[in-house]
Amino acid sequence: MNIIIITVIHIWILIVLPEVDGYINEMKCNVQNNNVDCSRLALTRIPRHLPTDATSLDLSRNNITIVKAFTFQDFQNITELHLDLNAIQSIEKMAFRGLLRLQRLHLGTNSLKMLPSGVFDNLNCLQYLSIDNNKLEGYQADQIKEISTILSLRTLSFDIYPNFQFPSQWSTLRKLNRLMIFPKSKKMQFNNEMFAHIKMLSIMSLHLHKVPFISEDFFEHFPKLDSITLWLGHDLPNNPVDQIFRSFGVLKGRNMTNIEIAFSRFSNQFNLDFSKIKYLWPICLQRLTLHDLYITSIGLYAFQRFSVATKCLEYLEISKNIILGQQGALLLYIQNIKTLKVLKIIDNKRNGRSKDAKRSEHSSINFIFPKSLEELYIEKDIKDNLYNIVFNNSFNLRVVSLKDNDFWTCVGSFRGVQNVEYFDMSGWTCSQLSINLLYGFTSLQTLKASGSLLGQGFVNTAYAGFFLSESLRIRDINLSSNKITTLPKGFFMHPFDQLSFLNMSHNNLTVFPQFHSSVKILNLIDLTFNSITHFADNDIDQIEKLGEVELLLKGNPFQCSCKTLQFLKWLSKSERVRDILDVTCVTDSASRTFIFEVISDLKTFEISCKTKFWLPFAVSITSIIIFAMILIVIFFRYKYAVEYFLLRFKMKMKNYIELQQEYTHDAFISYSHTDSVWVKQFHDKVNSMGFDLCLDAKDFIAGNGIAENVINAIDSSRKVIFIITHNFLKSSWGSYEMEMTRMHAFQKGREDMVIIVVKDKIKVIDMPEIMKSIWFKIICIQWPNDDNLPYNTEELFYEKIKISLQQNEESTRNVVS
Repeated sequence: MNIIIITVIHIWILIVLPEVDGYINEMKCNVQNNNVDCSRLALTRIPRHLPTDATSLDLSRNNITIVKAFTFQDFQNITELHLDLNAIQSIEKMAFRGLLRLQRLHLGTNSLKMLPSGVFDNLNCLQYLSIDNNKLEGYQADQIKEISTILSLRTLSFDIYPNFQFPSQWSTLRKLNRLMIFPKSKKMQFNNEMFAHIKMLSIMSLHLHKVPFISEDFFEHFPKLDSITLWLGHDLPNNPVDQIFRSFGVLKGRNMTNIEIAFSRFSNQFNLDFSKIKYLWPICLQRLTLHDLYITSIGLYAFQRFSVATKCLEYLEISKNIILGQQGALLLYIQNIKTLKVLKIIDNKRNGRSKDAKRSEHSSINFIFPKSLEELYIEKDIKDNLYNIVFNNSFNLRVVSLKDNDFWTCVGSFRGVQNVEYFDMSGWTCSQLSINLLYGFTSLQTLKASGSLLGQGFVNTAYAGFFLSESLRIRDINLSSNKITTLPKGFFMHPFDQLSFLNMSHNNLTVFPQFHSSVKILNLIDLTFNSITHFADNDIDQIEKLGEVELLLKGNPFQCSCKTLQFLKWLSKSERVRDILDVTCVTDSASRTFIFEVISDLKTFEISCKTKFWLPFAVSITSIIIFAMILIVIFFRYKYAVEYFLLRFKMKMKNYIELQQEYTHDAFISYSHTDSVWVKQFHDKVNSMGFDLCLDAKDFIAGNGIAENVINAIDSSRKVIFIITHNFLKSSWGSYEMEMTRMHAFQKGREDMVIIVVKDKIKVIDMPEIMKSIWFKIICIQWPNDDNLPYNTEELFYEKIKISLQQNEESTRNVVS
């Protein structure tokens, strides 16, 4: 029983799991506008769950090994099918049944060894078929037979092997006009006999993917040939270039659209001299491309003859060669090609000038072009300083691309470019920049300046905000990858009323650019991969004023915090951010999240922000209130102490100097002014006993504050006599003077300086708290009344006063510190 269960599990693993895995990969197919792209998904079989209304299906670059019958029977709308670059070994007979509208079928670069009979039946609309780079060598007859049934075929790409001859059976392919031939042997020879039957067809375009050998009369069997593409191959032992140019001899006097010669090997480098070029100028040729051939030099005399003799050339490309220092000389003769519209001199790895060999800053370089020239591409080809460049005869020039040249400075300018609409200066080194660089481009519509170190150039250039001020017709600006941290002041504050696209990606911008009010039709601004954390309110206002503009923002370090709440609110309402699903932000907890997840629950986020604000605010206010209440309590509890020290500080600020001599008075009398009559008698009596008493009425200094006079009186007296009456206890000044006396006694160590005279009948428990706190240190003398007579008489009272004032006289007369 266990063996059966284990067997079932193994079968399930072998059958079901691959199905699940395949289905998961199928779900990764990209579907856009009926175009289904399932390429590069490591598929091992053709998916089953694809939209049947697809018009294009790409299954290339997978691991598919078989195409089963009726796989595409439900895909009746497909016009193009890619099965190339897989590992297909077998195609069943009815595999393409149902593809009634199929026009292009790609089966190249697989492992096909045979084509089953009838495999292309009913493909009545098929115009393009590629079966190159397979393994059909042993089944040439079957291949020939099956292809001959595709009567609608116009383009055929296939392999050939040694001793191949164009099959007569293909003479039925009356619409075939383009051949793409892939030789599978380095010993292949393209000769006259190979294509003896080709005359029956109107072949107009011929592509030879590798040319080991070609005879001089090879093209005689192609009377209607209009375009030739010859890829020499990187693995050929011998250079067939001489044979190739001689084979063009039979094309003399013909009108041709294109000749392209490309892809040789380094060891097969050669000089393009008169012996080769002479075969080109007798042809009325419109396009000539010499690409990746390792041409080391071009004969100047030969090129001059060619430039004068050619009458039809509209497109000339010399690219990816190793021409050493001849481009300038070649450009001298370009003016002779009167029909030339497009000139491309690209990546020829020439030796440029050294940085030490600098021209004068005011020098100019003049170029004379044919008046017909419309597009100029000189790319990755120059090492020099850029100063002043003058284009002559450039009235029809519309496109100038000088990208990826090694210009060490950008301090020059251009003239003769007033009609240029497209200019590419990407890849320059513009750490030194002239604001006049683009002044001549008054009709410029597209500027490409990616990776040109303009950020550094703007910093080093005064008035860099005027860099684009003369190009007011501009529509498309690309300033990406320039290390721009801050745009120059006023950079976009010019009337660019036709500006529709701006690319500022991969810089270091932190704020949104400011634009002139006339910018109204801007469609897209790319700000991806900058250093923007949020948009401020004025940035948002600027965006809203730009009309229907859309933004690309991914790759910025946006902040999802309470400080950026207004920005997040705007994002949640705005539909301007095209890539909002890819934009991320950093939260307060330093975690990274997708910003759409934050704005999708913005209400909760806003509540949390309010909580974060009000809680600390409430705690702060509460703390302040509690602290203030404590201060108030402390102040009222120790208000006299505070006032005493404040008064001391105030007196110190007035340069008050404490007495450094004997006391001025024997005692200071503190009393209630309601008792002033009795106090006057008391003062006179004690004064007659030889004591000098301080009394406010006679000793306080006019102009000083009462508190200051009290402190001075206490300081200048050995004793303080408090006349305690009911009136005194009601007096605020009495309490004040007692507190000041207590503070002074405590600070100066004179706790025994207080004498209390109790005039009225007052119990100790009714005394002020301050008096009770120091009761054990004071001298208390009772005024005679009915309760204490005859033991206390007026004479005894004054005798006690005398004794108290004389007590510790020696010590109390010491110098006060």
